Amino acid sequence: MNNQRIVERDLAVLWHPCSQMKDHESVPLIPIKSGQGVLLEDFEGKRYLDGISSWWVNIFGHANPVINQAIKQQLDTLEHCLCFSLCIEMRPENVDLLRLC
Repeated sequence: MNNQRIVERDLAVLWHPCSQMKDHESVPLIPIKSGQGVLLEDFEGKRYLDGISSWWVNIFGHANPVINQAIKQQLDTLEHCLCFSLCIEMRPENVDLLRLC
């Protein structure tokens, strides 16, 4: 895949609720393939400093190995449970990660 193909496909099928879609006629989307730390990379290898990520990425960076491993372990156990009259075991190491915030 290249940047242009990703942008064309995206604009054909997705709505971006945090931006005015008409703006993308003159201001192109930036297609992102991956992230590492504070950097994002497009499908052609160009890197960008990520200045608009969500709050937890700004603190710990993209692809944080400790967080990714905890997520992978959790997915193998229980990917989601609505906490309505239910409770789940909190893994001590995950609770410790939350305390770092």
